[in-house]
Amino acid sequence: MKFLKDNQILDIAEAKVKDAKDLLVFLSQVQEENEFIVLKDSGLHKTLEEQETYLTELKNKVTSKLFIGKVKNQIVASGGIYHRDKSLEGNVVLDINVLKDYLGIGTEEHMLNHVINYARITTEIRSIDILTTDKNKNLIGIYQSIGFKLIEHDDISLKPDKDQLVYRLVIK
Repeated sequence: MKFLKDNQILDIAEAKVKDAKDLLVFLSQVQEENEFIVLKDSGLHKTLEEQETYLTELKNKVTSKLFIGKVKNQIVASGGIYHRDKSLEGNVVLDINVLKDYLGIGTEEHMLNHVINYARITTEIRSIDILTTDKNKNLIGIYQSIGFKLIEHDDISLKPDKDQLVYRLVIK
């Protein structure tokens, strides 16, 4: 339980199969509202059955997890880490998504810190990459305050678009 700046309560937990339908609605809404880079790893564009299967598979993984943030039982944010086959060993990609009405009141920071704290307690995760664009100045400020550093495109296993930036946090 985390308090947002407007005194609402944000509950963060690992996404479960029962959250699949609401998660699909949330991801669709986030994509419409924001200019965030919504990774396909988060479950975007999956059918309900595919999303349920996906969440079941994530349950048993360490280097890939999806967390949801709820206010009054409505999903308002998600934060996930995903290890990709082409990634460096111990490296994961982080994806944070927040509904527009919940931006700027602490939701992003709480989700980001929750996912990073999870990564820190694992023995497998050594670094976290995050994709963004230079339009997301507020988020970049948050990433930098936590310790993320901009990395060069030739130093990464991700294949970002030319307008995307990659920030990395080394945790171990």
